[in-house]
Amino acid sequence: MTAIVPSPLATSELRKLKGRALARIDREQKMLASGPLGAERLVLNIALDYMERHPGMTWSQAVFAAQTYCDRTHS
Repeated sequence: MTAIVPSPLATSELRKLKGRALARIDREQKMLASGPLGAERLVLNIALDYMERHPGMTWSQAVFAAQTYCDRTHS
């Protein structure tokens, strides 16, 4: 059995990260529920975020990654 490595983050930091992740998912759920273009808007916003974080990423790669993220997270 492998040893469990403790996280280098303090418990309060882990709670903050979890809270941010849950808030992000809530915002994304609201966007999906906002109407017929909600899913498209969410994918485009996430694709833009990916391109900002990874300047060498092409638009088609960013959209593919965003669609994959949405499928995995919201399906």
